[in-house]
Amino acid sequence: MEVREITEEFGSIMVLVPHEDDEILMCAGIMENAVKHGVELTVVVATNGDYGSRDGADGRARLRETLEGLKVLGVPEEQVVFLGYADTGMPEEDSFLFGLYHEKDGEKVHPSHCGTSTYGLPEKAEFHMENYGEHGLYTRNGFRGDLKEVFMKFRPAHIFTTSEEDTHGDHSGLFFFAKDVLEECKGEKYLPKLYCGIVHSRAGDGNWPKREGGMTVFDSPELWAGRREKDKVLGKLKWEDRVVFPVPDSMKGKRLEENKKAEALAKHVTALKPDASDFLYAFIKEEEIFWEIEEARKSDERK
Repeated sequence: MEVREITEEFGSIMVLVPHEDDEILMCAGIMENAVKHGVELTVVVATNGDYGSRDGADGRARLRETLEGLKVLGVPEEQVVFLGYADTGMPEEDSFLFGLYHEKDGEKVHPSHCGTSTYGLPEKAEFHMENYGEHGLYTRNGFRGDLKEVFMKFRPAHIFTTSEEDTHGDHSGLFFFAKDVLEECKGEKYLPKLYCGIVHSRAGDGNWPKREGGMTVFDSPELWAGRREKDKVLGKLKWEDRVVFPVPDSMKGKRLEENKKAEALAKHVTALKPDASDFLYAFIKEEEIFWEIEEARKSDERK
C-alpha cells in the first residue's frame, strides 16, 4: 500500500467515469483536494446514466445532478465534460460500453431505448456537439474518437477511471477504451499516469464496501469472498498494491449530515433509490483507493 496526497505539485487530473455519481463515489476527496490546492481538474462523464429511460429525461436529470454534486466540491460547470453516450444495463451482455468495445464493426450503431446518438443538456451540450456541431452516432469509432479528442485537448498528467475488474460492463468497458486510446496517444508523445478503481466488486454490492460498524477505511473485497474465491475478486489487481488518497478534513470524522462527500452524493437523487442508498453511502470513507496501471508506461520505457 502507498499513500499519496493531492498537493500543488501533483499535476493536472482528469476524472473519467462511466455514470453520474461514480465521480463522487471514487474521487470526491481527490477532487476537493485538487480544487483546494489549485490543481487543474477536468471531470468527464462517458454515459448519461439513462438506463431504463425512453425519452432521455432521466439522463438529463442525472447530468444536472452531477453538476450540482460537483458544485458542492467547488468544481465549476466549465470543468465538466459530458460525452453523452448511452447506458443500457449492468451485466456485460447488456451494457453499452462493454458491447461497444467488443464490436468488430466500428461504424455499427448501437441503439439505446432513448435513441442512436449522443445528447447533453439544452444549456450544456455534449462534447461531440461542442466539437463538431452535431450529435455523434453510438458507434465504437465515434466513442473512441471522442475519448481521444478529450485526452488530447486536456492532456492531464493523471487519469482516474474505473477498472477492468469491475463487474459493471460499462465500468470495465470504459477502462478498456481508455487503455487502448492512451496506447494510441503514445505516438503523439502523451503518456499520463492511469489509475483504476472499483465500484462494483466481485464480492458483490451487498458485501463491499463494508458498511457495518462505522468502518472509516476500505476493507479488502477478498475478505468477503472466501478463500476459494480470493484470487478472483480482484483479478489482476492486488490489495497490497493499492494507492490510498486520504480525503480532506471536510470528509473525515463527520456525521453524514456534516460530511462534504455525503452532501455531494445527496445531489444524485435519481441514483439514491431505496435499494441502492446503503451501497452508495458505503463509499463515504476517510480514503479513496486506486491502482496505478503501469503496463503501458513500462512497455514504452522498454522501447
